[in-house]
Amino acid sequence: MPRELRGHLVLVVGPSGAGKDTLIDYARDRLRADPRVYFVRRIISRPAGPGEDHEPVETDEFDRRGRDGGFSLHWRAHGLSYGITSEIDDWLERGDVVVANGSRAILPAARRKYRQLLVVNVTAPMDVLALRLVERGRENLEGIRQRLLRSEQQSIEGDDVLHIDNSGSPEDGGEVLIRILLSIHSASRDR
Repeated sequence: MPRELRGHLVLVVGPSGAGKDTLIDYARDRLRADPRVYFVRRIISRPAGPGEDHEPVETDEFDRRGRDGGFSLHWRAHGLSYGITSEIDDWLERGDVVVANGSRAILPAARRKYRQLLVVNVTAPMDVLALRLVERGRENLEGIRQRLLRSEQQSIEGDDVLHIDNSGSPEDGGEVLIRILLSIHSASRDR
C-alpha cells in the first residue's frame, strides 16, 4: 500500500537522449528560490563526468546503501545501478514537491509506493535522440543502438502521466516542466 505522504513525487522519465537532465536543470535553476520544490541528485555507480550531476559511488557502496535502506527507489540499467535517496520521504511528508530523474522500469514500484506520483514522460523523435546520444559521447555506437532499441519498446501511459515533447529548444520544454511543477506546488498548498 502506498505511503500516505502529503507531497508529490514527480518522476521525469523518457528515453536516453530525450533531454531529461536538461529540462530538470532548467527547472532547478528557475525554481532555485522555492524552498518547497526539491530536485533529487541521483546516486549512480558511474564515475563523475559530463552530463548529469550525480553522486558517483562504487558498486559495493551502492549495494551497501541499498541493504541499509538508503534508497527510496533503485534500479539497474545499462550495466549501472541508479538510486533515489530515501531522504525524499521526509520532504514528501512535509508536503513538498520532489523532482527526480527516474526510469520507466521503476514505474510499477513507484506507483505502489507513492500515491501522489506524477510521471513526466519526456520524448523526442528517434533522429533527435540518436544525434543527442552521439553528441553526448558516453557510449560507443553499439551502446547507442541498444539504447535506441530499448526506447522504441517502452510506452508510458496512465492517468498519472503527462508528456513533454522535447524536440524543440530546452527553454520550450523547460517552461512546460516549470508550469507542471508550479501547478502541483499550488495544489499541494491548497490541501
